[in-house]
Amino acid sequence: MRPVERDVATSTRLKLALAIVAVCLILVSRSARGQSTDGYHGVQIFPVVVDSSTFAQRFTFRIPTVSVATADPVTVAATFYPGNGAPQNAPVPCPNFVIPSSGQKVFTSLRELCPGLALGSTFGYLHTAEIDPQTHPYAAYSRVSNMAGSGFSIEAFPAHTFTMAWSVVTGLRRLAATPSSPAYQTNCFLANLNRINDPTSSTNTTFHYFIYNSGNVLIGEGVINLVPGKIFRMLDIFGAGGVPAGDLDDARIRFNWAAENPSAPYMAFCTVQDNTSFGADFRIAKQEWDHTTSPSDVAAHDDHVRRVTRASGDAYRTEGQAISRAFSIPAGAFHNDHAFMLRHPDNAQCELLDVTTHLRLMPAHGLEMRMVRRNFVAPSGFEVIAGGAGSTGFGEVYLGDKPDYNGGRNSRYWLQVESNGQNTAAVRPYMLQCQSGSGHPFPDIVYYNEPGERF
Repeated sequence: MRPVERDVATSTRLKLALAIVAVCLILVSRSARGQSTDGYHGVQIFPVVVDSSTFAQRFTFRIPTVSVATADPVTVAATFYPGNGAPQNAPVPCPNFVIPSSGQKVFTSLRELCPGLALGSTFGYLHTAEIDPQTHPYAAYSRVSNMAGSGFSIEAFPAHTFTMAWSVVTGLRRLAATPSSPAYQTNCFLANLNRINDPTSSTNTTFHYFIYNSGNVLIGEGVINLVPGKIFRMLDIFGAGGVPAGDLDDARIRFNWAAENPSAPYMAFCTVQDNTSFGADFRIAKQEWDHTTSPSDVAAHDDHVRRVTRASGDAYRTEGQAISRAFSIPAGAFHNDHAFMLRHPDNAQCELLDVTTHLRLMPAHGLEMRMVRRNFVAPSGFEVIAGGAGSTGFGEVYLGDKPDYNGGRNSRYWLQVESNGQNTAAVRPYMLQCQSGSGHPFPDIVYYNEPGERF
């Protein structure tokens, strides 16, 4: 029998599974707060929600309001997706609700929000989305409290942040009790997220997980098959993954998909609980590696936050454009301008590469480049950030503190590529590579083979 197929409802685990699910499996520490200050979105997911006689989860939904007179009420649809071991197996549609123009809608429990839940203790995840004719983003927050009033916060996450990128949870532990400390146990969850356009999809996706000790040695693994809209709970992830007995600290788990459905978005998180008070913390899996890109990219599987971009032609063709335009400068004095978004404070680095060897071009190739951004105080309306005459690339450059540029807003930058006058007889192709710490999209070419030189 595979480790993930073990019956977790045996021995003392059966006694714990539903009685303490509201604590050991979903209590969220302050580490879950402030995942992003960009909290208003149109589709949001609570990674885990609970209803039991011991713990209450209170929900607050909010829309931005300058004044009640200008705010529009927002209608939200919600669906509860149960976890394995919950009283029901199928998703539970919840009644649509309205966030009023006063800006706030509160539910004192999951059952008030979703009265169709089966009787008994239950847990799962909650999918919410605004359904108005116009786009109306909202924020969502919840708090889990016991009868004594102690509890933790669980914020909703924007659905778009869950992708198929390989994800990792760190700091996992399994420790035996001592006279001065409780035993520690790690539980993990994995969800294959539901599909709005295909709500009855039964397409299975195989997910793998790999457990490593603090020395980066693989010590356990497992396989989980899930259809969309299912969340799977693994009590004692070390036992589920076949890890031999013994204390472990600072371990980690990596989740990734299998080849049959590489676009399936999934959500993973773990809780580390102590088995005396059943206090726990919550650790959402951090997207660590998108190995489908070239070059392989750190972090999310999203084109608008690539940490590395490399292109030798238009990333996307527009309607009526038969083929991508290759990046090149014609013979003579011409220039191209590439526009893209960068965030600050952050570091960035760009260079021109040979389209065949992918090595940085030498000045003899006939090109030079620089990066500029808007500055209305400067005489030209632009300021040079890096590069310039004779440069085919620049090392990591700090983009500035938040108050230094554009009133604190992230904005567009331009990479200007032109002839350096050393090669006047031939077309000069190039590949553009950029890197940044917080991510950026592919640069769009806004001026192509324009006559003249900029610098």
